[in-house]
Amino acid sequence: MSTSRLWLLILTICTTLNALPAHAIDRFEIQVYDDDVAAPGQFGLEVHGSYTILGAKTPEYPGEVPAHQSARMTLEPAIGVTDWLEFGAYLQFLVHPDAGARWAGAKVRAKFVVPERLKLPVHLGINVEVGRVPGEIEQYGWANEFRPIVAWTNGVWTAALNPIFGYALTGPDRFKPEFEPCGKVSWNTQRGFALGVEYYAGLGLMSEGFSPVGQQEHLAFAVFDLAPPKDAEEDKKAWEFNAAIGHGLTSGTAQEWVVKTIVGKPF
Repeated sequence: MSTSRLWLLILTICTTLNALPAHAIDRFEIQVYDDDVAAPGQFGLEVHGSYTILGAKTPEYPGEVPAHQSARMTLEPAIGVTDWLEFGAYLQFLVHPDAGARWAGAKVRAKFVVPERLKLPVHLGINVEVGRVPGEIEQYGWANEFRPIVAWTNGVWTAALNPIFGYALTGPDRFKPEFEPCGKVSWNTQRGFALGVEYYAGLGLMSEGFSPVGQQEHLAFAVFDLAPPKDAEEDKKAWEFNAAIGHGLTSGTAQEWVVKTIVGKPF
C-alpha cells in the first residue's frame, strides 16, 4: 500500500469514528440513585421536571424533537416489596414550542439493594429498567438500563456513584452496551438542607472504545436538596425535594443550560 493510500485510510477511519454520536444523557430522569427503597407495602410518588434553557436546536437524527426549550415531566410511582426490593415505573411527557405537548414513553423498573440490617460500610444496589419511548424521543424505541449503585455517607458528607450501562433492544446498535456514568457529592448543612454537585456523562458505545471526547456528553449541576440534620430521627414519610441548574461541558452535549427539579412523597 502506498503512503498516500495509507494516510487516506487513516483519515477515513478517524472521520468515521468522529461521526459516531455518543448516546444522549437521559433528559427525563436526571437523578443519581442511592440505596433508599420504600418500606414493604409503602407507596411513593416522585415528579421529575426539567427544562432546557439553551441547547441543541437541530435534531440529532431525522424526526427527533431537539433539546432547546424542551420541557419534560416524569411521574415515577413506586412501591416497596421487601427491605431489599422496590418496583417502580416512569411515565414521561414532553412539551416543545414546535412539537407541542406529547406522550414521551414509559418504563418499568426493579431496584435491588443490600439491606441496611447487614451494616455494610458502603451502600450497594442495582436498578434495572426496560422501556419503550417514541422515535422522536429516542431513535430506536425499546431499550434497557442497568444502574449499579455505590453510596456512602457519614451524616454530613454523602457520595454516590452510578456506573450506568445499557443498550437498545431494537435498531442497528441493539445489544451494544453504552456507558453513561453519573455521580453526586453533597454536604449536609445541618440546617434542613444540603448543597452539592451532580455529574452526568454519555460516553458512547463500549465496543467502539467510546466516542471522541468532543462528541461525548458531559453535564454538571449545582444542587440543592432537603436533608434532615445528622442526628435527626428518620422520617419515612418526609417530603423529598431536589433542585439544580446544570451546564454542558462539551460541544457534543445537547443541553448547554438546563434546570431540573424532583419532588417526592412516600405515603
